[in-house]
Amino acid sequence: MKKEYTIGQICKLYNLGPDSIRYYERKGLINPKRKPNGYRVYSIDDIWRLNIIKDLRKLDFSTKQIKEYLENRSIDTTIHLMETEIQLIEEKIKPLLELKENLREKLVNLEGFKDIDSYGEIKVKEIKGRKIILIEGVMSEDEEVDLAFRKLEGRDDSKLFLFGNKDMGVFIADEGLERENYSLYENAFFFVDDQEKDYNMILPPGYFVTLIYRGSYEKSQKYFEKMMDFINRNGYILNGRPMEIYRLDIHGTSKEKEFITEIQIPIKK
Repeated sequence: MKKEYTIGQICKLYNLGPDSIRYYERKGLINPKRKPNGYRVYSIDDIWRLNIIKDLRKLDFSTKQIKEYLENRSIDTTIHLMETEIQLIEEKIKPLLELKENLREKLVNLEGFKDIDSYGEIKVKEIKGRKIILIEGVMSEDEEVDLAFRKLEGRDDSKLFLFGNKDMGVFIADEGLERENYSLYENAFFFVDDQEKDYNMILPPGYFVTLIYRGSYEKSQKYFEKMMDFINRNGYILNGRPMEIYRLDIHGTSKEKEFITEIQIPIKK
């Protein structure tokens, strides 16, 4: 069995760059010997150390924590290390499980929207309170809306995922309501789970005039006008900012005719 390895061989074996190997040496995690010509050579002792280092780095252990473990290995410290590993793995699994449930829920919703037979029909629904994460800013063009969502998603990529997250939407700006220009948006947002602790606000529960349509967003203007007329004719009062929710958009289909949008307008009866 070979007892000495060059830095090039070690780099190839562990798929690491020379700078990483030298960094571990500076931090005292490995201690290669030096040949008379000054070249580093690595022994079996460095090999098992690098095995441990690479595994613990995968779990985001700091070099200080790794060094402490390397210098104080025992059955007790190994048990503690394994318990810590299990906890870290569970923390990494949790967001994936949440994303899985989000995808399942969205899949069920999309299957339902696919077969819906009441597109363009106005309904009055009672909806529970909902948590949202939002970003400030007035928008008017679809491109601006997409950019706002990217900025919003960028706040925490581990929680927000355009393809598989909860539905996203925008509020209609106050100026848009005053001018009856329902394509003037502000505050792009994502819905989040009821259990989520990091959110900006809760949409209060209540009654909403709702309508779901398929196709181009250009249809929103005429549907908003239709819904506002419905609200006035029935003597309802606006009870908050209307919102446009994107149930299926460019992220889920390239066919504009398949876009699914829901308009929700909060009211008091």
